[in-house]
Amino acid sequence: MKAGKISYAGVGVAVGGVIGFLGVIVGWFKFSYPLGNGTATVTLSGTHDWTGTVAMAAAFGAFALGGAYVLMEDPKLRRITGVLGAVCSAFLLIMSIAGFSRVGDAIGVPAATFTTAAGTGLVISFLGGVIAVVGSVLTSREILSADPVPAVDVPAEAVEA
Repeated sequence: MKAGKISYAGVGVAVGGVIGFLGVIVGWFKFSYPLGNGTATVTLSGTHDWTGTVAMAAAFGAFALGGAYVLMEDPKLRRITGVLGAVCSAFLLIMSIAGFSRVGDAIGVPAATFTTAAGTGLVISFLGGVIAVVGSVLTSREILSADPVPAVDVPAEAVEA
């Protein structure tokens, strides 16, 4: 990374992680049931199911590693944080997709007639995962296009010893 330059790809990973984290907190699952003359709606956070818990950890990891990618100047550390940030981004996206299929399992067996739906937070986490994955793809392009780590010249006397 050149001095004074910000890696917008790393910023994308970090922002995607924050958006994914906020989505998990806002609420992934909701259900409604009839109550009197109206309906009662209950929203559950993503941590109510294991997919949301994993997504929350992955979102936090994407945020932290995306930020580290922006702040680090050592090429080896940037590669490591870039790869780990990509892994966290992928987990955030995969767990968000899995959350859509687990709405019924997360809410449980109904005691009465009610309807289930994916909450707004699940969509927000999915979008955060997409942003983080796009940022990860861009960081991998930065890593691959960066100058290779320079070789260290070792004096002949040190090799013979």
